[in-house]
Amino acid sequence: MQMKPESELVLEFCVELSRRMIVSGANLERVQLAVDRICHAYGLTDVSLFLLSGNISLSAVDAEGRYAARQCTIPPAGIHLERLKKLNRLSYTVVSEKPEPQRLYRLLNEASQVRECPDWAVLLGQVAALSCLCLIFGGGIREILPVVVVTAVLHYVMILMAKPGLDRVVTNAATMWLATVEAILVMQTGISTNAPVILITISMLVIPGIPLVNAVRNLLCGNEMNGILQLAKVLIETLALAMGIYLALWMFGLKEGMSHAVVTTLSDPILLVIISFIASASFGVVFRIPLHDLWRAGLGGVLTRVALLLLAPLSLNRLVYVSIAALIAALYAELLATLRKDPSTYFVYPSIVPLIPGDLFYYSLVGVYLGDVQMAASNAQNCLLTLLGMSIGFVLSSIIAHYIRKMRHFKLTKHRKQGKPSWHWYI
Repeated sequence: MQMKPESELVLEFCVELSRRMIVSGANLERVQLAVDRICHAYGLTDVSLFLLSGNISLSAVDAEGRYAARQCTIPPAGIHLERLKKLNRLSYTVVSEKPEPQRLYRLLNEASQVRECPDWAVLLGQVAALSCLCLIFGGGIREILPVVVVTAVLHYVMILMAKPGLDRVVTNAATMWLATVEAILVMQTGISTNAPVILITISMLVIPGIPLVNAVRNLLCGNEMNGILQLAKVLIETLALAMGIYLALWMFGLKEGMSHAVVTTLSDPILLVIISFIASASFGVVFRIPLHDLWRAGLGGVLTRVALLLLAPLSLNRLVYVSIAALIAALYAELLATLRKDPSTYFVYPSIVPLIPGDLFYYSLVGVYLGDVQMAASNAQNCLLTLLGMSIGFVLSSIIAHYIRKMRHFKLTKHRKQGKPSWHWYI
């Protein structure tokens, strides 16, 4: 049996590593950086990596001038940050140690094996996170109890709908319809008269905020084709959420009661900071971050919340202060990522929880439903400015981190040529 050339084995490994990283929640810059480093470590040149939302294509030329190419499809992505961390560390190990190409697939399978978080723990994380958000949006115990019940129901409904592999559009419409119906029933039974707070909180569980930010980020970072496809996909999924809400409101014939309650954000800054810590740490559980790292996830949420508390009263444009807050969260993630050789995504996803505009998203939809053009337009504008500001903050952070890495690599190379220890560049 003829053995495959080593270049083909390396490409196969890189393509499968890319697929598993993207499925686990990696951004494209991280994947491209990992693949580029691995290919050059094994002497491959003319490396070309093409990523689309559902396909990976990689080609390169080996030292003997032979051309090789590999491609694969990408299944629907989720977020599993512990697996992403292990895969990212594997990429560093492969670059530094350059194991035999025949061993790469075995190393990849070993890195992919992580202890799965129990389903009850994920549900507990969702309940804790949404309860905190309900408090932030001005809800009380009469709103938190329905939120807990609705969250538990939606959790198992989404698991059931995922088994037959239903499309995300169908899943989004069905889950948001169910959430809206339950919120309306709660309001009609008198348990709570503030159904909008319940719905706004629940929407944070299904709104594709992170994929939308990643789509805009790709557009701003030069990955236009992938960004356009991601943006179209996210917009369709968001319209499905709107259809679920509209259908439920139409079924009950509601024109009033779903817009009169204004979300009054919690005003106590100390309590806001504490609750933001718990919310981000709880979403860390949902994103499968190990227990020993949850405090770092919570700390990112605290930094973002403090930035918002300090910047929002300065009468700055929403785009400006959201960009600065997102930049602070992203730089925090980049710093930890550099020190620990982890992907920045591992820390940035929980950190941006205070920025996701669930209330603006809800009132935009309700404004359209009620025919209130001013309400829909103003909330939609602020929602888009928030998402754009988050993307700008991430892009600025990536640029800063990129040039810091280039300077670090330059100084390390220079000091190694001079025979100085690798830590000498810090001085």
